[in-house]
Amino acid sequence: MELTGTRPEQVNDTVLVVDDLETNRLLLKGMLQHLGFEVLLADNGARGVALFRQHSPWIVLIDVLMPVMDGIETAKQIRAMCGDRFVPILFVTSSDDEQLMERCIEAGADDFFRRPISLGALKAKLLSMQRIRRLYSRVQQLHSLLQRDEEIAEQLLRGAIEGDNSALNRIRSLKRPAETFCGDVQLSAFRPNGNLNVLLGDFTGHGLASVVGALPLSETFRAMTQKGFSGDEILRQINLKLMKLLPTGKFLAATLVTLDAEAGQLYVWNCGMPEVLVISPRDGDIRHRISSADPPLGIMTDFEPTGVDVLPVASSDRILLYSDGLVEARNPVGEMFGDDRLIETVVKAAHSGELAAHLMQALDDFMDGCLQDDDVSLLEIPCNIRAKGGNQGRVVVNQDSPELVFDRDSWLWSLELRGASLQRVNPVPMMLSQLQEMQGNAAHWQSLFTILTELYVNALDHGVLQLKSEMKSTPQGFARYFSSREAKLNHLTEGFIRIQLTYTALEGGGRLLVRMHDSGKGFDFQRWLAEADRTEAGYGDGLAGRGIRLVVALCESIEYSHGGAAVEVGFSWRDDQPPE
Repeated sequence: MELTGTRPEQVNDTVLVVDDLETNRLLLKGMLQHLGFEVLLADNGARGVALFRQHSPWIVLIDVLMPVMDGIETAKQIRAMCGDRFVPILFVTSSDDEQLMERCIEAGADDFFRRPISLGALKAKLLSMQRIRRLYSRVQQLHSLLQRDEEIAEQLLRGAIEGDNSALNRIRSLKRPAETFCGDVQLSAFRPNGNLNVLLGDFTGHGLASVVGALPLSETFRAMTQKGFSGDEILRQINLKLMKLLPTGKFLAATLVTLDAEAGQLYVWNCGMPEVLVISPRDGDIRHRISSADPPLGIMTDFEPTGVDVLPVASSDRILLYSDGLVEARNPVGEMFGDDRLIETVVKAAHSGELAAHLMQALDDFMDGCLQDDDVSLLEIPCNIRAKGGNQGRVVVNQDSPELVFDRDSWLWSLELRGASLQRVNPVPMMLSQLQEMQGNAAHWQSLFTILTELYVNALDHGVLQLKSEMKSTPQGFARYFSSREAKLNHLTEGFIRIQLTYTALEGGGRLLVRMHDSGKGFDFQRWLAEADRTEAGYGDGLAGRGIRLVVALCESIEYSHGGAAVEVGFSWRDDQPPE
């Protein structure tokens, strides 16, 4: 049976024969033409490489021992030119030297012919190579379809995970996956008070398996951020989600930062990620380097952040977050990019407005075309980002003692926290959720979130925990204040905070009375209120007293009782007039 008419569809049917002996070349040419193939002949390896480059035959038969260029070197050069194409290379030899055969396989050989060659053996070998070629072609087609499907799935998944990120026009975000699917996750969202939360996460490994937890991660991050939960509460909840979802051996290293641009404060939780850098373009140096203090998420069921780094930042500063794929990238000789090279690049580019871009260019120059071993992510965050419509001054309220509308909805909501529950429960998101459920979403809830947060923090910190506000008079004192707060809170076993919200409908709007009563000793509230009346600036430029200044500015009324241990504020709004 001849092969003519039975060959698979191909780009061409040309066979290249490379042999220094003319009798061998002519013998193979005759048999191949009898089987219906076009034949190219080369009398040495160099000529064979040139003919392969010019004609791209579908199969190559090579003698092992030849002058000018032997068969092994010829096979290496031809294999290097094949790229993704499957081109069978068959060696023709009379030798039975096993070491020689091993060298031929290492050079790229697919099979062998032993002389003397029969027509039947040649036909069988070619049929075998044709079947392999068809299978290889089918695998390539399936791989292309799979790759296209993966690219579409990645775009859809990435849109669902990161499509709702905030401040996209302000945050410089660069990402370079090692495969189609990227295990690095970049998330940003504004809290109700206008502060910005940013999370950079790095799942174990890369590819599709590394993004299993990305969607629930983003949903939890956004939902809890929008409800006003703190960073440690968000991380605890994400950890619980991942513990249930991720298989053994998979986890998430993550950095979460909260930027309070108005107060010039940065809160950092680093869970198994590289250092967070705060760069001062004005001074051209690195102001802060925050290393990991906690393990990655998804490993420990009882995960509890050990603490948060609280840092002063200037509006011109920039925050740099990056995944370990950056510092662990390798060049052609196997050297890592490394922390020292990263810091050197950051310092050189600190004055530029494109720090992230300079870093990626430095990485490209260093890798010099090498493939990535891991995903690479960079986030460059300016320290002056704040949500539009955030609290910049007094809220426009109904100041004329409007009539109550008794045929409209009114309600009362209350909560009391005691002892250790004050460690675990943050009631501010609960209060905001109650308002949203009863009254719907509204722009003025941003201002109200600030009021509720400041009142509760004052009740807990200065009432129950008896912390002195004066500690926060300087940025350094603020950090010590936070450390002391965490220590006292961890050992809290007694005390209480009672909260009551009373809503009353007004003509064209509504009014909320917020009352908080704590178990503390109170404070000299008369002095604070007198200071607020004397100057619009409040209590100076220090950080102490900022919470009361905000409450006074945002509320239409404020009344203290029980020696300062209880406070009631009134907040009114019109449905047709959002906050300024």
